Amino acid sequence: MVESRQVEILLVDDSGHDCESLRASFDQTGLSNVVHVACSGDEALDCLRGDGIDGGGRIEPSLILLDMNSQADGQPAVTAELELLSELKSDPDLRSIPVIVVTASSDEADILNTYTSGACSFVSKPTCLERRRKLFAQLAEYWAHVAQLPRTGSNSDEALVSLWEAAHENDDIRPIPVLVVDDSEDDALLLKEAFVDCPLVEFVAFVEDGESALRYLRREAPYVDSRRPALVLLDINMPRMNGFEVLAEMRADEGLMRTPVIMLTTSKQESDILRAYSDGACSFISKPVNFDRMRQIAQRFALYWAVVANTPQVDTAVANWCEPVD
Repeated sequence: MVESRQVEILLVDDSGHDCESLRASFDQTGLSNVVHVACSGDEALDCLRGDGIDGGGRIEPSLILLDMNSQADGQPAVTAELELLSELKSDPDLRSIPVIVVTASSDEADILNTYTSGACSFVSKPTCLERRRKLFAQLAEYWAHVAQLPRTGSNSDEALVSLWEAAHENDDIRPIPVLVVDDSEDDALLLKEAFVDCPLVEFVAFVEDGESALRYLRREAPYVDSRRPALVLLDINMPRMNGFEVLAEMRADEGLMRTPVIMLTTSKQESDILRAYSDGACSFISKPVNFDRMRQIAQRFALYWAVVANTPQVDTAVANWCEPVD
């Protein structure tokens, strides 16, 4: 499991009240630090490129939180923020920084547009302050303890138990369907056992190589009746087609480009982490060898992707899923 560390955050939000609320929520976790607040997309880019912060000093956050509610030049909020996201993902020096859209919206069109533009996840802010505090505690837990982040220049276990119990009490939360792509039978068994007590995650299928994964996702034979996953757990080193090749195919396919992909691999190499985020992965998780740590990862993974992050609905529109091929 990832060693506990503080996550350095750049917050892009033009609302002073929301900024203070978000900063306070993250400070309370002890796992994250808002290193700078940018009131506009231009300011954020200046800071990231070394042109901002009183004329100098490039900031190097490990995570960017992007609010979609800010306005710019009279444009609709969503349009302005998605343009900033596209700008970040088109810059070779910035594209590997994970971006999470945090917004009051829960509209399906916003969710789809966000993932299409390269965001790692989409989080809807609750209006209730207590629910918001818990949500951001869960977000901080995931990015501090589970996901590997590119390098930059409280008792969390007790908090996790409390959050896990609260999630179980919410009848509105549905399990998130997950496709696992991994050629290791031992690792697949480990995943099944680690997630056995995680009703928030439902494995719809396990496939052993990249070519099978693409056939499954495209509902080609022998997977014409396949269950539709909301996200994909993808290994890197596999026969016939590796994980990066699968990721590239998905991001180039209009029917699959919005599906969140999480790299789950034995690798801890910085080059693999950077490439994964640069190529459109939503997060990068290194497989632990210890089963107890895998169970901790399973709980935090389930909380984040089933409770915190919004993913595209698997049954929304035919255009978002490939037609079966005989």
